[in-house]
Amino acid sequence: MIAALAITGSAAAQDTVLNNPDNRPYFGIRVAGEVTCPGEVSEDGIGVGIFKNGGGIEFGGIYNIPVVANFYVEPGVKLYYNTYSLKDKYFDLVDGDITGCSIRKFGMRIPVMAGYHFDFTPEIKVHIFTGPELEIGFSAKEKLSGRNIDVSGDLYGDEGGMKRVDVLWGIGAGVTYQKFYVGVSGSLGMCNMMDESDTKFHENRVSFTLGYNF
Repeated sequence: MIAALAITGSAAAQDTVLNNPDNRPYFGIRVAGEVTCPGEVSEDGIGVGIFKNGGGIEFGGIYNIPVVANFYVEPGVKLYYNTYSLKDKYFDLVDGDITGCSIRKFGMRIPVMAGYHFDFTPEIKVHIFTGPELEIGFSAKEKLSGRNIDVSGDLYGDEGGMKRVDVLWGIGAGVTYQKFYVGVSGSLGMCNMMDESDTKFHENRVSFTLGYNF
């Protein structure tokens, strides 16, 4: 009898790892530090990496919706601010005697992730997820600094040269302990962000996220 109970308990525990009967929808808040990873600027099949990686921050909320077993869908809404800069050796691409050229962006993201969590204990869950993310830029400023130079210009609009809307594909993993969440993810930009159709440029990033689930 004891052996039978042990086997039954072990089987139930294994089922909970993949199919927890206590799954329920929940809201969560998220804050992330991110590394912006601008891709090469390319034309006619020739690409040049003229930008350095930068940093940024993201803040918002998610709503986790169980679908079947431990599979879930997680839409969210987040605000972001990030930057990246021109490499020193390409300063001659910009008019004027400059010592710095950075791009600073602020906007909103709407991710819709699909994922699965493995409930190894009642308190610890490991998540893997992937899905699309809509990014809408509110502002994008090019900041120039140098000898007797301190100006900024808008990169959106007819004269800016950059597009306001991007779609990225994200993939990542995370761990939930009780109500606390920590995760890491990467997002690949799928849209050309340059207004000129002959010039290609994509924006990517890596995010390190902390969160709390209600």
